[in-house]
Amino acid sequence: MTAAVLSIVVSSLFAAVMARRWHLRRRPYQAAWAIGLAMFALANVAGALARAGGATADEYRVFYLFGAITNVAWLALGTIYLLAPPRVARFAPWAVIALTVAGALAVFASPVDLTKAVDTGRGFETSPLPRILAGIGSGIGSLILIGGALWSAWVFLRRGHQGRRALANVLIAAGVSVAAAGGTAAFTGASGILEWSNLVGLALILIGFLLT
Repeated sequence: MTAAVLSIVVSSLFAAVMARRWHLRRRPYQAAWAIGLAMFALANVAGALARAGGATADEYRVFYLFGAITNVAWLALGTIYLLAPPRVARFAPWAVIALTVAGALAVFASPVDLTKAVDTGRGFETSPLPRILAGIGSGIGSLILIGGALWSAWVFLRRGHQGRRALANVLIAAGVSVAAAGGTAAFTGASGILEWSNLVGLALILIGFLLT
């Protein structure tokens, strides 16, 4: 529970910082990261409430929507804004918005098996669409985040005198990898991992962000 609370606090503050930067500078990647981090915080709030007072179907739906389907996709959108060609960057937000709408419709229209949700994290075992969308959002999103961070690290290393920025991007890639590995473990039945992997992953991403 301590790890979940810390994750909520850190992700909320991180989202507020990014929202503030977007307000001042109006860079689209800052808005995308602020939205993704806010979703991360909401997912952790839903998870903490479920563990504190007995899980409900709607808490699991909120946790799954923002924690498994959408938040990584929005963070990846920020990377696309930074690194992708303008044509791709113009198309990408519509794809992420479509994923978000489809995810919301899927999780709230699908029945939740609370017993399996609590025991294994697989509450949509009989409903494939939420799980498919989670694979798209978290799977492809993680690849974009990790690949983009490692590519940026390589570019900064080649430029010389940019070791700090290269290290920052390596830490961001490591943080995404830790969080993704914890999410995969949790949704395959492992218990007690997700909260700590989220916290460690978020901490690494935050340190990388601060180093930039």
